[in-house]
Amino acid sequence: MFYQLRQGLSKLLSITGGINYFWNKLPNGVYAFNYHRIGDKSQTPFDRAIFSCTEKAFEEQVLLLKSHFTVINTIELAELIKSDKIVSGRFAVITFDDGYLDNYTNALPILLKHNVPAVFYLATEFLSVNQITWWDEVAYLLRHSKEMTYQLPKAIRQYQLDECDIDKSIQLIMTDIKQTKTISVLEALDDIRAKFPLAKQKLLSEEHKLFMGWKEAHGLVAKGMEIGSHTLTHPILSQLDNKQHQDEVIESKRILEETLQCKINSIAYPVGRYYCYNEKTFKFAESAGYQIGFNNEPGFHRSIYHNLDINRFCVATNDLNYLKYECCFI
Repeated sequence: MFYQLRQGLSKLLSITGGINYFWNKLPNGVYAFNYHRIGDKSQTPFDRAIFSCTEKAFEEQVLLLKSHFTVINTIELAELIKSDKIVSGRFAVITFDDGYLDNYTNALPILLKHNVPAVFYLATEFLSVNQITWWDEVAYLLRHSKEMTYQLPKAIRQYQLDECDIDKSIQLIMTDIKQTKTISVLEALDDIRAKFPLAKQKLLSEEHKLFMGWKEAHGLVAKGMEIGSHTLTHPILSQLDNKQHQDEVIESKRILEETLQCKINSIAYPVGRYYCYNEKTFKFAESAGYQIGFNNEPGFHRSIYHNLDINRFCVATNDLNYLKYECCFI
């Protein structure tokens, strides 16, 4: 409901010309933008909500950000924080989470074409093994189990997997999985596998390559892009015990640096909402030597008091005016 209201307001402001007025009045500071997948979401059987925008829209957004901000990487951002020069201009950081292959095939050529830097947050296990993540598998299994019902273990709400609103049902179930404290993400996935065996069998019979490998990661470095850590296995960090939590944060940095032979300056916390990381995350990130840590909560910074807890606008639109609206009013 709130999303529809914001969309309506953004359309009204774009019609009246008000959105450009507020856009041109944006205060100085740091605006970080987080992308996931780039492409046509209607063509995937996996998680469609993970798509940020189409290739055409991404190029339009890159040109918009380049014209309105000084686009920097996290090394430059860390220097701005140290020198207390955040308010000296409008700075944008373009980031990608997860390391989907379309980041390399679809987004990278656009960034290179317009000479714009970006930071790619990679989970080391995704680089090493051709796999399907829990959220993509959940979406696939539910999408291929239409007209059935699903209820998380120990949950009250039951979802009807109707074809007409299957994407909405999938996202509601995803939210429940991320927020529940009664079972882990992997336990929820195992439950869905058990309840929808035919969909699981279909998935196992197919071949899919969703993520970049080490070859593409090396290619990003060679082409001047920055790499950051997105942990080892992309868990919800706040659900882990101390040893697992520490390994996900510290070992991922070590593996990336040793394999890619480059400095890993920053980390982006998986999922990145406030309930997905905690003070232990900051402790481990600081001990590992990260200079910058990104969450996935919307907002910009006129000043940065906590360099390991920086907000990002999560891009999920093809509409330039709505992107402007989020920067101005969220």
